[in-house]
Amino acid sequence: FMREEMSQREAAELRRGHRKPRSPHGWGLLEALWLLAFYEPVVTEGHLRRKNLEFIFIRFSAWEFAGCDKLWAGLVTTLCHHVRQHFGALPLSVFHVLGSRPRFASGFSQREWVLKKGTCLRLGGLLLVLAVGIAILLVALLVPGIKDHHVLKVVGSAVASLSGSSLVLGALSILKNFVVSEKKKIERLTNSDRFAGQLGFMSKIRGEVEVLVDYLAFMEVFERRRLRVVMEITSLDLCYPEKVAGVFNAMATLLSDANAPFIFLLAVDPSVIVPCLEQTGCMKGLADNGYLYLNRAVTLPFSIPEMGARSRLRSVVAAIQTREDLMYRIIAGNVAKT
Repeated sequence: FMREEMSQREAAELRRGHRKPRSPHGWGLLEALWLLAFYEPVVTEGHLRRKNLEFIFIRFSAWEFAGCDKLWAGLVTTLCHHVRQHFGALPLSVFHVLGSRPRFASGFSQREWVLKKGTCLRLGGLLLVLAVGIAILLVALLVPGIKDHHVLKVVGSAVASLSGSSLVLGALSILKNFVVSEKKKIERLTNSDRFAGQLGFMSKIRGEVEVLVDYLAFMEVFERRRLRVVMEITSLDLCYPEKVAGVFNAMATLLSDANAPFIFLLAVDPSVIVPCLEQTGCMKGLADNGYLYLNRAVTLPFSIPEMGARSRLRSVVAAIQTREDLMYRIIAGNVAKT
């Protein structure tokens, strides 16, 4: 149903004159890499008015990470892993090195991409210096009468090496981010007892989240659609109290940016979660009231009423009937084959 609705929105936007959405896969990957390297995305008014939405659903079962000392880190790593898996590792790796944070357009400009003149000048300068160094080195090695000049060989080698090393370092940085994912970086930080006690620990985690938010903003402009990452959090009421509070802190960290495209769906039993929160130190200033903390943490709370005896009986009967129909079809199919 949601896919059909999104296709209808895409058709409506095409009728209004908007260009067709694109994907960072296949030939679109080359276009995405080109834009990442040489262009800066601009969030225009037309982009903000786009009705075409793509939802990226991520399921996070807290029970799977219950044995971890830092349950909240599992939430962040799961988010980073699924975003990386959805768009591909290469575009995100290039964005870490060459990508730029999208900026908002001034006035009524509809230009979504601006050439990064500084990057082009630096790259052109490096290539020019590399070409000059290689030319000097070839002249010193091949031209008769100049072969004996050792100084030219040294100058050509030095110029070519310095300019070439800058290009190699950039390529190695991309390769490093391609091999070492954001998930591995955060896991490495959380496993370091020496670093976990420092004040810069959460700033490092926050930095990784900011890069992820900027990357999603870039992909919004590239794909010509709005993106929303929907994270479903379940089984939180099966974990220890201090770990429950850590997950709420991680949610607050991820949602602290007003432009963050994250939506959290929290499925919990308040009668279990509230005592867990009240046992921790996160209730300071809230009169040790867990319900007050939940009301501030959850934007749109709603509850599903408990199922009565008759509803349970109807569900059991329906499940049994469905199983009987399935078994009848299997038996009938086997008889028909024989």
